[in-house]
Amino acid sequence: MEAADSNLAKQFDAKVPELLKRLSEWFDNEATSIDDVIANSAPSGTGGSVVSARPAIDSKRVVDATVITEEVLGIELPPEIIKPGGYESFQEMADHLVPMLKRVFTKEVKVKKPLVKAAA
Repeated sequence: MEAADSNLAKQFDAKVPELLKRLSEWFDNEATSIDDVIANSAPSGTGGSVVSARPAIDSKRVVDATVITEEVLGIELPPEIIKPGGYESFQEMADHLVPMLKRVFTKEVKVKKPLVKAAA
């Protein structure tokens, strides 16, 4: 079993550059689009804002990056490995998610699968 795990780890490592490139592009796009909305709708003044206390990308939005993990790794981005609250920067997200995705990819960590309901 150890040889299979080693092979999966090598496969994952070979995919990391593409994964990081695609996630970085996604993060930049997501962070830019929310910043534009905030800049155009936030009240002006010097009192600060609740908006500025939020992470750059919240945990619910990170789930949307599953499209990338499916295309690059062939696996979903399991919501349970995403840091609650989200990430302040791409680097923070990458430092947290890439090792976790490797553990999922190599089957070191089992994740919950959604129940599929039969069609009536």
